[in-house]
Amino acid sequence: MDLTRQQVLLHRIHQHELDRRTGDAAELAVFSLGVQDNTSGSALLSLAARLDAPSTEDFTVTWSVRGAPHLHRAGELKAFSRALWPWNDADARARAARPKVDDLLDALRHIATAMRSIVTKPMTKGEVSKALTPLAPKQTIEPCRGCRTEHVSDPIFRLGALPAGLRIIPEEKTVTFERIHGWPGVPRRTAGFDELVHRYLTLHGPAGPSEVAGYFGTSTREVKKRWPKEGLVEVTVDGAPAWLPEDVEIADAEPPDVRLLPPTDPYLQARDRDLLLPDKAAQRDIFRILGRRGAILVDGEIAGSWQGRVVSGKRFEVTATPYRPLPDLLPETQLLAKAKGLDDASVKSD
Repeated sequence: MDLTRQQVLLHRIHQHELDRRTGDAAELAVFSLGVQDNTSGSALLSLAARLDAPSTEDFTVTWSVRGAPHLHRAGELKAFSRALWPWNDADARARAARPKVDDLLDALRHIATAMRSIVTKPMTKGEVSKALTPLAPKQTIEPCRGCRTEHVSDPIFRLGALPAGLRIIPEEKTVTFERIHGWPGVPRRTAGFDELVHRYLTLHGPAGPSEVAGYFGTSTREVKKRWPKEGLVEVTVDGAPAWLPEDVEIADAEPPDVRLLPPTDPYLQARDRDLLLPDKAAQRDIFRILGRRGAILVDGEIAGSWQGRVVSGKRFEVTATPYRPLPDLLPETQLLAKAKGLDDASVKSD
């Protein structure tokens, strides 16, 4: 089967359930991988693009995929911890990026175990870090300009949170951890990564090992070694090889007229950005390292970027940067404002 770019985008929009509906947030397909969140509450806006009455109350927040904060269904966290546990030192180093640690897998297990023992009550990230540093392997500690001290490297600290069975208390303004009850302990080995591949390809497919590796923050080499031998079917996208789960059919859905997707929306997490947004200048605008912007989805294509802010504590204001003429964005902006509990909304162009 040779698929066109347009077929793939329409299929993904259908898989991401961007047709807005009435239902339970926990049943949304995007929660198969978790929904990334940030301090501005981007996960709630992602749900608002999919549901009439979005709510994040019934989910657990923790650092999981790529060490980023994600909302997950609580019952899946143990399986996620095992599936995300690195296979070996090379895999762990790819996920942590820095610093260079010889026996990183053992070091990570040591750190996660220590984090679990430290957090016996709600504790801020700073409090946990201060208590953890004297217990951590020396190679995992690095200088921090912001703190003007030395502590466990932030990437390693983040990788240790879920294996330690720690959740983030969403009501706190400062990152604050508490224990997840009934935790079985730090994983002894990786288990269930095949299922994560299946879930990624269901939402973001067709795709291949490099996209899966990019999403989970590891190397293509490590993913290729463990690419599922069963359950996938090979297709081509404009002539290039890619894979889909064999139980997933290509959907031919009608795209929504307009959706305002926040910067960390699941739809934007696909790693084949050239397919998602071929224009390089638009890619640089949307996928900034700092200050990433949301995407304006119009008839199945990203037609601009947007930023939102709360004005005077009651109005949600969207500033749009169009890549081509845009339809009226106010109705969608009003829905996002309502999701945030605000009374009013406005739109202006950059």
